[in-house]
Amino acid sequence: MTNAEQQEDPLEAVRVLRAEFGIDARRIDQVGRLLAAGDFRTVEDVVAATGTSRRTVEAVFRALEPDLETSGGGKRIARRNAAAYRDVFGEREPFGARDPWAESARRDPAAVAAAEALINAAPPPVQALDHVPATAETVVKRARFMLDGFDLTGAHALFVGDHDLTSLGLFLAGGAPGLRASVVDVDERLLEFIDTEAARRGWDVRCHFADLRLGLPAVLRESADLVFTDPPYTPDGVQLFVARGLQGLRDHRNGRVLLAYGYGERQPALGLAVQKALNPLHLAYEAMLPNFNRYTGAQAVGSAAALYVLRPTRRTDAAARSAADDPRTAMYTHGAQSVEAGGGLSAESAAHVLELGADPADKTLLAGADWPKDVPGRRIALPAFLGAPLPRSLQDHGTVLVNLYPGFGASAVRALLAANAPRAGLVCRDDLPFLRDEAGQREFARLIGPKYRIVRWLRGTPGPGQALVLAERARPDERSGAARVLGFMYARAHGKLGNGWREGLIALRKAAGGTLTKGEARAAIEASASRPDLLERSLMDLPLHLFAVLERDVERSVAALPEQPSS
Repeated sequence: MTNAEQQEDPLEAVRVLRAEFGIDARRIDQVGRLLAAGDFRTVEDVVAATGTSRRTVEAVFRALEPDLETSGGGKRIARRNAAAYRDVFGEREPFGARDPWAESARRDPAAVAAAEALINAAPPPVQALDHVPATAETVVKRARFMLDGFDLTGAHALFVGDHDLTSLGLFLAGGAPGLRASVVDVDERLLEFIDTEAARRGWDVRCHFADLRLGLPAVLRESADLVFTDPPYTPDGVQLFVARGLQGLRDHRNGRVLLAYGYGERQPALGLAVQKALNPLHLAYEAMLPNFNRYTGAQAVGSAAALYVLRPTRRTDAAARSAADDPRTAMYTHGAQSVEAGGGLSAESAAHVLELGADPADKTLLAGADWPKDVPGRRIALPAFLGAPLPRSLQDHGTVLVNLYPGFGASAVRALLAANAPRAGLVCRDDLPFLRDEAGQREFARLIGPKYRIVRWLRGTPGPGQALVLAERARPDERSGAARVLGFMYARAHGKLGNGWREGLIALRKAAGGTLTKGEARAAIEASASRPDLLERSLMDLPLHLFAVLERDVERSVAALPEQPSS
């Protein structure tokens, strides 16, 4: 048979394609059997059903094209031709086609339906954060795997990123007595959604803001018994999210990290790159369940990913600290934080920021990267600046300038919370939500109002696509009542909210010429705190939607203070 005849003969084309896949040809058979089953299917349908990459599925469609018929957007092998393919495709399912965890999830249709409703109501995926939502069945599968495989009674489960809502799925599937879950994510919309839904149902799910490239919230370090993460599928992304999860693991003897990761069946080099990135963490691979996770999208990896069960060894703790202390800032596949994104602030732009934002008569602290080397002033890296109070040697500056350009704009409010100086400036992209319109600017000013007053919004400065936000510290004598207490708390943003709140009430009474004991302050807080779980948290990791809750509670506590005895 000539090459031209082979190309015109779909049976021969399929045989050639099967031969290319060698012992993995069952994958081709699975696609073929679906197309021969009688239903019209799109490429997307077949990818989702088989866990095979779009590239391979399209190759099967091309090979079969002369024998396919079309209806709507779908195709199938024409019934008159189906019998001819019976011997080609056989009847055996490929390895892993039977999925006991999927069967377990399907035995709880109410949980799957509830997960579907939550996924549909959740904020839409963010491409720049590599969000691809998992299916409702996958969310319940993950929960069943955790609940059936581990004793989670009284345990703490940490979700390092949770755009799939797996934390909520854990409780939809029944949870466990005393189980607590924590979610850490950079997406404020997602944190608000999870927090609201969990609170409405009485589930113990606590949400924390963090850009994981900059650190894990202190309250979550060494706190968890089990970690789950579905990170960006780049080597740096997987390594960083797993390392942050290990930082959050309390029990390195018995704890586990569950990782969702997948790559196309024809791209093993990508899988190898990620596994090599995990090797320095000295983790034991207890299990790797192929195609465990299914997604709506991610067709390049077959809309599927494996579930890795990772167990720390004696060397893991130190290795995780080392990896987390030196993270790559570009780890996504899209947007300003992607591995292909351009560089940061130019020397010319940085000099312009200093000209506009710094007072030559005062000391200036420069936080972040890309500041000119020849400019006088102390430097501090962004993780150190946001992660802890400034050391005493860096507290005498008149101005703090923070470079968040291009990919750290989500931390803008926290940057001002960390900047305890009379003046502060932020450099960031000019398309961020709080800069795009007056409503966004008003909300940003309200959020940071107890500490700073925004004095200038400079879009297009110091250069195209950039913005400079300048602020001045609000004076204590400009505030009274709850605003004064909040200002006290904002100035101690890294500390526990409960401690700052108590001392703020005492300072408020002292400013009025009276006294308040610690016991009286605590009593006022206990009577007013609608979310007692927040008292052990810090403002730095508090999701922004909870700032309004905190403000209302502080107002109630001021009103609840005992009257000052008359002299």
